[in-house]
Amino acid sequence: MIAETFRLATDYRDTQARLGAVLSTRSLAAWSRVSPRSLAETGGVWLATVLALVRQDRARSRETAAAFYRLQRAVETGHTVPPLHGGYDAHAVPLGDLRAEWAQAAGLPAEHRDDDGRPIILDPFEWPEADDDAHEAAARTSLAVTGLVRAGQGLERVNTDLDTGRLDSAAFLAELDQVMAEAGAVAAGAADREALRGGRDLVATASRQDTRVLGWARVTDGDPCAWCAMLASRGAVYKSRQSAALKDSDELPVDPEDVERFHPLCHCQTVPVYSRTHFISEDAKRLRADWDRVTRGLTGRDAVTAWRRHFAAQRRNPAG
Repeated sequence: MIAETFRLATDYRDTQARLGAVLSTRSLAAWSRVSPRSLAETGGVWLATVLALVRQDRARSRETAAAFYRLQRAVETGHTVPPLHGGYDAHAVPLGDLRAEWAQAAGLPAEHRDDDGRPIILDPFEWPEADDDAHEAAARTSLAVTGLVRAGQGLERVNTDLDTGRLDSAAFLAELDQVMAEAGAVAAGAADREALRGGRDLVATASRQDTRVLGWARVTDGDPCAWCAMLASRGAVYKSRQSAALKDSDELPVDPEDVERFHPLCHCQTVPVYSRTHFISEDAKRLRADWDRVTRGLTGRDAVTAWRRHFAAQRRNPAG
């Protein structure tokens, strides 16, 4: 089952990343209609449009996360939880049904396995309710600040008085385009993150109240930043110091709150850990080996600085 667990985690990350990337593209398309001449009016239309898209995709992200959570828990423990919406009258569900549910939620081809008929016990569990009001407020603020406020500040910096006759200046127009393009790109990243908040919050909140979950692991996207790569290299990050002691350590390897922080356009995901055997993928093992080599003899901030420099050098010279 270990191979299926790692593949499932990767498929989950990729599914959520696709959702965020499509929304980011749609946000940029809507931003192309925002005019610096009428930022408040056209920007308001953009904000309303993208908020509606975020709202829709946040719900999709949450549904996808629930299907992943139910299948991953089943594969790892032989137990699962009821569906996200509505109860479940049976005491068990075939593993194949959970696989089919996940495939449908993720938009992946259905696969049939020899153990599809294996009964998976349903544990009593109450899914946490989504805090829609808080999510909506966070999305509105994030999009307004990264898009409209950023654009407004940029326009002030380039002294955009559209009545001064500078519209015949190619340099000025290029500067204006750059201001608007940068604001649109940053706002698109914010839209991506706000949509994925639905699934991320569901997994984080559900796993905190799930007594079978020992901790979490971070699954990075294909091009992680130095910070995300460092978190992934730690493998399992446990709920408690008692669980962390299984690693022969008196301290948590990483603050659990750090594992659940995501920057704009970050497509990392956290997945629950159910086993006392550390959850660490091949990518994470490679990152861990790199970390140990790069930071040998260093601790704390010095180690993090060395790691960031190493990552920056790799970006400049991937072949090296």
